[in-house]
Amino acid sequence: MSSEWWKRIRIVLVIALVVAAVRVGIIFYERHQPIEARKPPERESSYTMTDDDYVAPPKVFPYDLKSANKELSGKTVWVRSGNRLAYYPYSGAAHRLNLSHNAGVLAPLEKLKIKDFLLQNNPRSPKQKQIMAIFVKAGDPIGYGAPAGIAEEGTYTFYVNEIFFLEDPHQLYKHWPAEIWNAIDHHEAKPGMNELQVGFALGTSAIVGTGDYGNRQLEYTNAGKTVTVTFSNNRAVKVEQGTGQ
Repeated sequence: MSSEWWKRIRIVLVIALVVAAVRVGIIFYERHQPIEARKPPERESSYTMTDDDYVAPPKVFPYDLKSANKELSGKTVWVRSGNRLAYYPYSGAAHRLNLSHNAGVLAPLEKLKIKDFLLQNNPRSPKQKQIMAIFVKAGDPIGYGAPAGIAEEGTYTFYVNEIFFLEDPHQLYKHWPAEIWNAIDHHEAKPGMNELQVGFALGTSAIVGTGDYGNRQLEYTNAGKTVTVTFSNNRAVKVEQGTGQ
């Protein structure tokens, strides 16, 4: 076999080895790159942004009882978790709450004045203590208390931003018409109100039916009575006393 032929074979082999090396390098590179997470397809929603979505209620971030008292004692708050948050009689002499019997549930947007925060044993969990907010109601000198968080092993978790408004909702949502606020203040749901407005009127304790926000049926318990509200395009289209069918 001529030397020219061997020369050509060597060239072909060298080219094949180079191509193979490049291919191995590409595979190695691709396998060591981070995998890009595929985003699930966005679900279409009929919800439309309104002025309500731009309201930002003030918040506080206490980390122990001292900071909670510094932030809130002596301040007026409004109940955000209406018809859901149980409250209990408070004994100033014993500096304790009677947790064996509640005094009821706080009404939607009920106005309270915070007096103190204290820890009390959690009957459901011996390792935890309940953070209790002590308050008085408007026109009522008797003290009461309601759960406002938990404490465990020196770590405090407060729920004050979820259960109270720290600014008057009438001012936060002053863009709502007077007739809407009149219905809310009388704890009534009216056709045309949106879900947030009905929640302000009837509370946040509701059984939620199928459907998206603003296009579903909710069953509220308000002052011991059931009110069923059907929403379409985030407007109440039917308000019924009793369970809807």
